[in-house]
Amino acid sequence: MKASELKNKGVRFKLGNTEYELKFDMNTFCELEDVYGDINQAFEDLQNKKIKAIRALIYSAVKAENESVTLKEVGKLLILQDMEKLGTAINEALNISMPEVTEEPPGE
Repeated sequence: MKASELKNKGVRFKLGNTEYELKFDMNTFCELEDVYGDINQAFEDLQNKKIKAIRALIYSAVKAENESVTLKEVGKLLILQDMEKLGTAINEALNISMPEVTEEPPGE
C-alpha cells in the first residue's frame, strides 16, 4: 500500500479499555485548537514532548470519536508508561498525514 492510499487512515492506539484512531484531520485539528488555543503552539509543545500537549492531542483524537469525553477523563487514562507508545503513534500518524513531496522538473 502506498502512503497516498493511507491519507484517510490513522494509527490505532489503546486508551484504557478502548481503542481509538489517531489521525490528523480537520476534526482533530479543530479539537486541538479549541483545547490549546493556538495550533502552532500545540505542535511546538508536542515537538518539545510537553505532557500537556500530548494529553491535548490524545484528547482531540478521542473527542473526534466520543463527543462526551472530557479532557480530565482522558488525562486520568493516560499513564506515564504509555508515553513512549503514544509518541510513536503520534509520529506515525504525522507521517501518514503528511502530503507526499513530488519534485517537478525545472521550468514547470
